[in-house]
Formats: sequence, structure tokens, C-alpha cells
Amino acid sequence: MEKIKEYYRLFVEFFREVKAELQKVTFPTRQETVGSTMVVLVLTSIIAIYLGFSDWALARIVQMLLQAG
Repeated sequence: MEKIKEYYRLFVEFFREVKAELQKVTFPTRQETVGSTMVVLVLTSIIAIYLGFSDWALARIVQMLLQAG
């Protein structure tokens, strides 16, 4: 019975600590969320263009090397 009381005490303590931590959380504003999303979209597009061009250039180089041999 003591073990059950100890587990219950730990269970309650855990959720009190969770509640305390969640009260410290600050969520971003709508403007901050939109700004961060735009940064991610722009950087993703830039990286996609770079990787696409790199893939195309390397494919052309390999193709020229295979035709020369």
C-alpha cells in the first residue's frame, strides 16, 4: 500500500510540475509565425534551386565524360 501512495504522490507532483512549466511557455504571435514561415519557404526554395542546378550540371558533366570515352 505504501508503494501505491508513493506512486500517486509522484504522479501528482509530476503533473504539478508540468502545469508550472506550461505556464512559463510563451507562444509566438501571428506576425512572428508568418515571418518565420516566410523565411523557411524562401530558404527552401533557394536550396531547391541550388540542388536542382547542381544535379543538372553534374549530370551534364558525367554525360560528357561517358560520351568522350
